[in-house]
Amino acid sequence: MSAAPTSNGNSSRSAEAPAFADDVQQVVQERAGAGDSRVRYWFLDGSGLDFQGCDWHYSTNNHRMIADRFRPFVDSLALGW
Repeated sequence: MSAAPTSNGNSSRSAEAPAFADDVQQVVQERAGAGDSRVRYWFLDGSGLDFQGCDWHYSTNNHRMIADRFRPFVDSLALGW
C-alpha cells in the first residue's frame, strides 16, 4: 500500500508530487498485473492541510485529518485483522 504526497504549493517539491503519484500508481498497476493482490494505491488529498509542522511538514492537526481520510480506505480492505 502506498500513499502519494501532495503539497499546498509552499514546498519546493510541489511540482514533483504529481509525477511521484503517477510513478506510484504505475508500480501498483505492475504489481497487480503480476498477480499481487496485496498492493493498493491511495492518493493523499492535501486539501485543507496547513503544513504548519517544522519545515512545512504535517502538523498534529494534519496528521489527524490524514488519519480520518485514510481510515475508510483501510476499512475497505479485506485485511483479516
